Amino acid sequence: MNRKRALFILFLVVATELIGFGLVIPILPQIGYRFSLDRWQLGILLAAYSAAQLIASPILGSLSDRWGRKPILVFSKLGTVISYGVFAYAGSYEWLLASRLLDGFTGGNISVARAYIVDITDEKSRSKGMAILGISFGLGFIIGPCLGGFLYDGSHQLAGLVAGAASLIALVLTIVLLKEPERQKTDANRDVKWYQFLEVIKCPVIVFILGVHFVRMVVFSGFETTFALFTFHSFGFDESQNSWLFFYLGLAGLVVQGGLSRRSASRVVPMVCAGLCLTSLAYGALAMVKTVPMLFAVLLIFELGLGLTMIYIPTWLADKNTNSDAVGGVMGLYESVGSFARIIGPLMAFGLFFSNIRLGYSIFAWLLLPFWLVLLMPRFRRWVSPPSV
Repeated sequence: MNRKRALFILFLVVATELIGFGLVIPILPQIGYRFSLDRWQLGILLAAYSAAQLIASPILGSLSDRWGRKPILVFSKLGTVISYGVFAYAGSYEWLLASRLLDGFTGGNISVARAYIVDITDEKSRSKGMAILGISFGLGFIIGPCLGGFLYDGSHQLAGLVAGAASLIALVLTIVLLKEPERQKTDANRDVKWYQFLEVIKCPVIVFILGVHFVRMVVFSGFETTFALFTFHSFGFDESQNSWLFFYLGLAGLVVQGGLSRRSASRVVPMVCAGLCLTSLAYGALAMVKTVPMLFAVLLIFELGLGLTMIYIPTWLADKNTNSDAVGGVMGLYESVGSFARIIGPLMAFGLFFSNIRLGYSIFAWLLLPFWLVLLMPRFRRWVSPPSV
């Protein structure tokens, strides 16, 4: 199969998934005002998608090990299309919440897309494949908030319909153009238990990798869901200005990860360490930034760190996993850990730091600090860097 075509389809699948997650971010204050929501309801609305994915991702990823990548990708994308329809016509908080839950329960396509990339790449080219998904995250991060901000006219209907149409296109292309990876087609062992992936937690290095991912996603989701409020209170940005700022963030992410996608890095652990260091420093700087030019400069540092961690943490995990029959389940576990973090992050941010977001960003910097300091230690790096046994 043409690998470039497969990567392009996976790119569209993941990008359209992330569009939906970003739709509500810049219009969060407006949705809260329209439906008279308190801060806890806003936090629950943002956490609902991740709560559903926490349950669904490892199961769907594991099912893709048994039934194939393409059928699960089609199923999950169909759920996304339906959920956008529900979102577009939601006339109450309950229906908005239902749309997020539906998308989360069927949204196993990110973990399956990662597993697909593992199937069609080797260790030398894997980081390039993961970077393609990173670019799709960046594109989704641009389009989602932009749709939410620019198409909001007192109603979120148009934004939901446009996002649903984009997902429908990705669904059709997946059905027509995407082929099952050769490894999945030729693998004679189809008696894969859905819980088989849990065996990987016996490996201390993999547990550490998942721990790094969990903390990184807690602070990132806390940042992502409060950033529009932060810029509103600190700089007086409205939804349109926030949409342009999210566009800048996404564009910076595309440039960074586009550059990284052209390189194959054999030293994965130092790349993870550098990414954690840069994001930690960026969170600390955000807690103190006072001017808009300084804000833009700090966000560039943040995007570089984010790009490194988004590409090399899942690459690190894939390199350490030795069970080729449970790739989808392991990638699903990775996404499930991230989903759990995306529940904790918004609830922590809205529950503890709602009235002082700068303090929250400062705490985020300190939470990441121990991980990159530990990875700098030569003895520890020798433990996490050798090939899995």
